[in-house]
Amino acid sequence: MKYIPRNLEKQVAQAVRHFPAVVLTGPRRAGKTMLLRRLFPRASYFLLEDPDVVARLRADPQGFLDAVKTPAILDEVQHVPEVFAFVRARIDRRPRCAVADAGASRRRGARV
Repeated sequence: MKYIPRNLEKQVAQAVRHFPAVVLTGPRRAGKTMLLRRLFPRASYFLLEDPDVVARLRADPQGFLDAVKTPAILDEVQHVPEVFAFVRARIDRRPRCAVADAGASRRRGARV
């Protein structure tokens, strides 16, 4: 699939330098994951629609996140909303952990 450059690229790259986690939301098929994978080609990638990944994450959220090499992309994170509390706890322990999340926005007014 051909990549379409996004005006948001510069803002996302800048946000990752200033914040330990960035949540990128928007409509399905808008290119959120492709943008993140292009900006962070060496980032660990986890698709939270994959039943095996979700099972491992739910069985031991702390252990799962501790094993994640950062930066990391947690794609479709809205399918496992409880992960946000564990990501926050990890950031509190290690503020420079740089986790990027992508998920389709299901609510109007969702914040980035």
